[in-house]
Amino acid sequence: MRRLIGGLFVAAVMVVAGVQGGLLAQGSGKTMNATGVVSAVTPSSIAIKVKAEDLKFVVDKDTAVMAKGATHKSLAMKADGKSTMLTDFVKMGDMVTIAYHEMGDMKHAATINVKTAAPPK
Repeated sequence: MRRLIGGLFVAAVMVVAGVQGGLLAQGSGKTMNATGVVSAVTPSSIAIKVKAEDLKFVVDKDTAVMAKGATHKSLAMKADGKSTMLTDFVKMGDMVTIAYHEMGDMKHAATINVKTAAPPK
């Protein structure tokens, strides 16, 4: 009986340690912010010009996008059975602030906030 309880305790400790290790690996590093003008945008990435430097960020399903009219537009697209992409809300020339964190050698965009939309062409 002691072996069974001891074995369960060790298994529980291993599970908790594994979960904590996974969380640390996913969100390692602090959240940083960058504000600049969008120089390139695709469904899976965004690049902005900050002063003389170009910064590129990876975008995924967990990236939140905040832009004027975005909620209305995404609900309308969902009602039509269409999925939304980053390029539906962010355009080249927009002024954005990106909250991001380092993931290895990549910068992962957690939140993209469109501050000023580019003027229509």
